[in-house]
Parts: sequence; C-alpha cells; structure tokens
Amino acid sequence: MKPYDLSASRPKLGLLTNPHSRRNRARLAAVNAIVANHPNILHHITEHPRQISDALRAFAAQGVQVLAINGGDGTTAQVFTALLEGGAFTTLPYVILLPGGTTNVNANDVGLRGRLDTAVARMARWARGEGGTPEHRVRPILRITGATHGAPLCGMFFGAGSIIRGIEYCQDKFHARGIGNSIGPGLAMARVLWGMFRNDPRFATPTSMRIALDEIDDAPPRDLLLIMITTLDHLIMGMRPYWGTETGALHCTWIEQRAQSLLRLFPSVLRGKPGAGATAERGYFSHNAGEIRLWVDGTFTLDGDMHPASTETGPLSISKGGELEFIGIGS
Repeated sequence: MKPYDLSASRPKLGLLTNPHSRRNRARLAAVNAIVANHPNILHHITEHPRQISDALRAFAAQGVQVLAINGGDGTTAQVFTALLEGGAFTTLPYVILLPGGTTNVNANDVGLRGRLDTAVARMARWARGEGGTPEHRVRPILRITGATHGAPLCGMFFGAGSIIRGIEYCQDKFHARGIGNSIGPGLAMARVLWGMFRNDPRFATPTSMRIALDEIDDAPPRDLLLIMITTLDHLIMGMRPYWGTETGALHCTWIEQRAQSLLRLFPSVLRGKPGAGATAERGYFSHNAGEIRLWVDGTFTLDGDMHPASTETGPLSISKGGELEFIGIGS
C-alpha cells in the first residue's frame, strides 16, 4: 500500500522525458508546452541514461508521488532499473507510462495509449484534478543478473533467438522508414515466421542454451528458435503467447528447432491457445516461473535494448525484481 491516497488530493507528478525517443523527436515542443508552468508537474529531460538516477533523486527530494516516463520501451527499462536498484525513493511512486517511443509495448499494456501529446494532455488534466479516472494495474518487474557487463537490469520483456533477428529486421526495414507502433513489428514477425518455416538461415538458425526453471537443476542443452520471458499481460497486437498454469510471476515460452507444424500452429500459440498440437513433446513449451536461469552465448533483448551474455560469466538469472503500480487514465 502507498502512504498517500491519490483520490484525496492532486498528486505531485514527476515527468521524466527522453528527448531522443522517436515520438519525442517530433513532439517534444508540444509536450513542453502542455506541462510548462503546471502547478503539479516537475519535468526533467534526460539527454543520457546516466542522468536518470539524478532525476529520480531530485523527484524523491521534492516529494513526487507519481513518476511519468515519456520514452520508448528501452527508456522504461532504464528507469525501472534505476528506480528499483538505485534506492532514490523510500516508498516507490506510482508509475505512468507515456507512448513516447516507436513501438511502446509496455505503455500499450499498462500505460497510456494513442498520440503522445494527447496522452500528456490527459495526464496533465488529471494532475490538475480536472477529470480522468485512474486505472491501477500492478505488475511484477523482471530482474536480470549475469549479463556480460555485470550490472543488474530491470524490465518487462526478455527475448532471445529469432526475436533478436526480428527486432533487427524491424529496425532496418520499418523503423528506419518511420513505420512505428505495431505495424512494423507485426510485419517483421510475419517475415521471421516465414523465414523459420523455409529454414532461411537468417531467421531459422537455432540458439543453443540450457534452461533451468525454479528449483529444477537438470538443464539439458536445447536448440531454440526463440524464447521470451515477460510480466506483460499482452504484447504487440494483443498477442498473449503464454499458456502455463503455474502461479509464478514470470511468463516463459520457448519454441525449439524441432517444433512440428510451426506455420499452422503459430497463430494459436500467439493467442495463448495452442491446442493439442503444440505440446512440450513437439517442441512448444510455456511455464510460469519464479526464477529462470539461462546458460547462453550471444545477445538477448530487454525491452528492445540489446545486451551480451556469455556462459563464461555463468548463467543469466531472471527473477521478480519487485512490483510497480501503474496508472492508466481513462477519459
């Protein structure tokens, strides 16, 4: 429970903006105009990720109750890491995610959707007490240790295997041309699936790794087409590609290279309703876990940012790093 009731007073809100994220490059002036001289909003623009911790400490010292993050998915991961690992706040603030990036997967699940300036204006009216109904959603946050650079990482979506190739393809073919939101990732996903089905080495080359779930120590080598671990309820285009029944906070899904009937079953897998054909025995696996350990050499993504992993430094450990309470603001 938070020590303050948002319904009892107008909240003090700290807005943290990444000016380099895609939508901010075009609409930062509009965002500034909306929040300028707002009595309840403190605005920090962070030119570099290393400035995030300083901004959070300033917000905490000024009594900020709600932290609004204006950037893309990578920005949210950087802020989550600083927020949960840095200790600036004695009590964690509520969090509002604004759609300031290219794809905005995190904001689409637990934040504000639509045009950036429209979302900021709605948030500003709510902070003035001029309407808007707060919708509260609590989500666990991933904590990853064991990356080659050593520092812990926090975020909401981990991926490896063909997911990396899909992100790279999307950035090259679609984001570079200004195609954002879910259109580019959706087209890239279709291309990756077709490449896996056709055994195109650009997309179908497996990633070898060992995976241990919770207390299970036996971790045989596996050749995976892809693996994803997330605490999000829905991904792009409403996808929900997990169907485990366990109570763990982390949704973990992988598809092995040996998976059968991939083209036919993939649409149902993306909906989390794989049917009788997508079983662990046939190379499809989904489980809700508390901790996942991965021994892998190569690259993984956390909320769109790329990070290196090596078995020489031990396994990646992915667990629940805490919970954040997100606010959506209805009209």
